Amino acid sequence: MKTPLFPTLATTATLVLFAACQPQAPEPEAPQPDPEEAAVVAAVHQLFDAMRAGDSEMARAVFHPDARLGRADDDGISFSPADGFIEMIGRPRDAVYDEPIWDWTVQIDGRLAHMWTKYAFYLGDNFSHCGEESFQMYKSDTGWQITQLIDTSRREDCFYPPGREPEAEAEEPGQGN
Repeated sequence: MKTPLFPTLATTATLVLFAACQPQAPEPEAPQPDPEEAAVVAAVHQLFDAMRAGDSEMARAVFHPDARLGRADDDGISFSPADGFIEMIGRPRDAVYDEPIWDWTVQIDGRLAHMWTKYAFYLGDNFSHCGEESFQMYKSDTGWQITQLIDTSRREDCFYPPGREPEAEAEEPGQGN
């Protein structure tokens, strides 16, 4: 015996209407960004905006007066005052210093903050090197300031910012499968 189509459609429609009329659970609210974390990230971005603009004063504003830079590599770690770096940012040059950062984490306790991020450095459109950067920051009465910036630097086994991965090198004729 064949089941009539109408009762099946009517039952389905009733179930759909019943489900649509049930109270829906409210959408969970998206987590609100922490304003202090946003301020730390903004201070670091100001440094890289200053580098792209070639603006030493913009960079100086984000560094603590006693800030230092460090480089950690296979030979050890070296430090220097940030002043020379800040002055170098403002010197005329042919290529823009572009240092995208991504995949960062921020930790804050009172007036102390730490930001760890991946970076890649470009001279104009030409890739130079990559690494990780560690920013130690202090919240002064005027805002977050970089007290110490330490990085690693390499040209091999690099990672690239999203959207700026290098194109795969074309295979030469006669090679490959």
